[in-house]
Parts: sequence; C-alpha cells; structure tokens
Amino acid sequence: MRILSLAPLAGPGLDRLRTLGKLELDPWIDHVPIKIHTADELRARLAGVDVLIVEADFVSAEVLDGLSLRVIGACRGDPVNIDMDAATRNRITVVRTPGRNAEGVAELAIGLMLALIRGIVAADADIRAGRWVVEQRIAQQRFRGKELSSSTVGLVGFGAVGRATAQRLRALGATVVAYDPMVDAGEMLAAAVVPAGSVGELMERSDIVSVHAALNDATRGLLDRAAFARLRRGSFLVNTARFGIADEQALLDALQDGRLAGAAFDHFTNEFLPPDHPLIGMPNVVLTPHLGGATDGAVIRHTSQVVEAIEAVLAGRSHPFVVNPNVSRAASG
Repeated sequence: MRILSLAPLAGPGLDRLRTLGKLELDPWIDHVPIKIHTADELRARLAGVDVLIVEADFVSAEVLDGLSLRVIGACRGDPVNIDMDAATRNRITVVRTPGRNAEGVAELAIGLMLALIRGIVAADADIRAGRWVVEQRIAQQRFRGKELSSSTVGLVGFGAVGRATAQRLRALGATVVAYDPMVDAGEMLAAAVVPAGSVGELMERSDIVSVHAALNDATRGLLDRAAFARLRRGSFLVNTARFGIADEQALLDALQDGRLAGAAFDHFTNEFLPPDHPLIGMPNVVLTPHLGGATDGAVIRHTSQVVEAIEAVLAGRSHPFVVNPNVSRAASG
C-alpha cells in the first residue's frame, strides 16, 4: 500500500502510519508545506497512491475522478478542501480531524485578549520607537488596562474551541457567557458558563467578545450593525474564527466610533489583508496571520486522529471521523 502525505505529521501516530504501508512525506520546512499543488501536479503525484493525507491542498473532482485512491485524510476539522461529491462518486472515504487545533486556537484567543486589554503591542511599539516617557508613572497611566479576572467574556460559538477557551477563562477568574443555538444550555451551565439567548444579549453583557463559530449561511455577517449597537462602549472583540462572521463595515464603524476599544483578528477574507485595508492603520487592532492552529501540539493531535481513522477504514470498521460513511460500508461489503 502506498501512502502520500502532503500534511505535516509528527508524534506516535507517524510511527503507526508507517506500519500501514510505504509512506512518502513531502519535503517540509518548519512544518509548512513548500507549495500548494495545482490540480495537474496533485493528480500526477497520486498515480498508484492508496491513501492521501492533506491539510492545505485543494482536492478537486479534476484530481479525484478515475483514481485508485481508497482513503483521504483531511487534517482539519471541516474538510472544505475536499470535493466530497467527487470523493463519494469515486468511492473514496474521507476522514477528518475534529478539534485538532482547539487547544492552540483557545490559547491564541487568550493571548490576543491580554494583548488588547493590556495594550501590550502598543506599549512594545512605543519603547522600540523611543516614545516611552522616562517618568514611569505617566507611561503606566497611558497603558492602564483591564483585567480578565474582573471581565465578562462572551463566546460566540461553544464547540471544541469555545469550550477550551471557556476553561482557560474560568481558570483566570473571568465570567463567561456563551451563545450557540446548537448547544443545549445545560451543557454550558455544567461548564460554569452562562448561556445567552441571542447574540444581541451576549453583546450587551460582554466586556470582551470572542468568536469561535464556523462560517456558514447562518453565521455569515452574524455580528452586524444591530449586534455592534448593543455592545457596551469600550468593549473588545477577538476573532480567531473566520473573518466573515462579522459584517466588515459595521465592524470598522464600531472601531472608529469607539464602541469597540480594540479588536484582534487571526483570519481575513481569502486569507489575505490588503496593505491598504483600514484595519492596517488602526493602532487599536492586533493582527496575526492565521496562527491559531499553527502549533506542534496540533500536528501531533491531527496525526494521531487521522491515522486512527485511516486504520479503521482500512480494516472495514466504522469511525466517527469518517465524513462519508456510506462509501466505507459499500467498500467493505
């Protein structure tokens, strides 16, 4: 059996994967793929391959039709980079790795909250630019911040990342409120989290709003002008989920009129923020280039998850990480 991985792999799961067949690992530089393959390049690489593992490459119908692939392992929670119709049509089982980056994203969210409410980035820039006032008390007054322990943090979304973020916030003494219509209020209460009946209610109650929802038709533009209008003036927003969950113009207006005292983002439309985008020039905004899941721990977790699921599929067993289980049943039958 031939196995090709275009995703970073590490930890005990990698040793298990090598026992399943001949493994080919693409060259890596610091756990980042050298390139994203075109459809033609990917199809050429897949000739004679039985199992493909990917993270960033897009696996389209053009790539999949007519191949002898048996399994695709997507090292991500939602395999949006896989053409699922084409995979199912070609009887290729697709498995995913849910929650693989939850710990890393939650920790980044906490870091961004602290960066905002304590003015860490701006204070660092002042010192580097020589603007720091020698009189320490004046500098301390300028960067006087808030404490998480006396803040209410509202979580938009209470999936794996939201839960991990709530756990850390509670340990730091924050009051946590969450809105997620897909999660029973009892689950939130069991985690010492106060359920909010609407996103508007959450905005009203929060000093900091942290976004952890998936982007779909129901959540696109969820944080709209009406939602921002219900924020307490001087609140903060952290978004380590998809940029499109907030209405962009309403967001910019809230930052410019002071309703939002600051915001932090780890994702942008099409993974890119143009150099002339208004956010670039805002001193009360912290920007990171989609770093949430970029941790060694996430790689070790997704390796174990994807290998465990691949082992099950190859053995004809069901597994909760399989996206199209009917294919697996038909193949094993």
